[in-house]
Amino acid sequence: MIKDYFRKSSSPLYSFIITLPIFLIYELGIFWMRNIEFNYIQNGADVLIEQTILKLGFDVIYVSSIIFLFILLIIIYYQKRHFNSLSISRPYLGVMFLESMVYASILFFLMGNLYLMDASTNDIYCNMILSLGAGIYEELIFRVLLIYISYQSIKFLFRLSKFSANFYAVIFSAILFSLFHFIGAESFNQEAFAVRFIAGIFLASLYVQRGFGITAITHSFYDIFVIFLLT
Repeated sequence: MIKDYFRKSSSPLYSFIITLPIFLIYELGIFWMRNIEFNYIQNGADVLIEQTILKLGFDVIYVSSIIFLFILLIIIYYQKRHFNSLSISRPYLGVMFLESMVYASILFFLMGNLYLMDASTNDIYCNMILSLGAGIYEELIFRVLLIYISYQSIKFLFRLSKFSANFYAVIFSAILFSLFHFIGAESFNQEAFAVRFIAGIFLASLYVQRGFGITAITHSFYDIFVIFLLT
């Protein structure tokens, strides 16, 4: 049963199902925050995706909907091909949340109160919403997309083994993940870079072993832990 849990819980279908409520809460939360009278910092990875879509001349809502449906179809196809079933074990989803909380606690113990996002308002609910977005969008860009592209490029160019290509992809993604947080108002400093680099290594390694869903929730839980400490 344990082996079955670790195999299925790292699959794209379980990742999709467990992160979908968080994604919806974040998007609805951002919609609400746009209508209240104070400034906040939207998650940078989210903004990057939106700005890219807008610069290409497309409507964000339509493109997002098409991408959402396309990804869902790919996940269903993958699940049917590799697992021969679309059935979901609801207890597994609960265990995934608990597992993610354990990883977030470990990350919090390692990092202390050094953050992976800005507490951009004094409103704890708004910061929690932003934390959920950081987990989804930053993991989507820096783990799912960047590690895949880096892994395939390194393996093709240097003919390395799977382990070596994964190792260098994890390092590269962690460097960019850390540097990304200095885009904007925050000035570069070595301590913050090192802390975020270590966090990037931790999250990238977790993604390689446990998949997107648990990694995204771990990231969100960690940011929420820090928000409670700083707010």
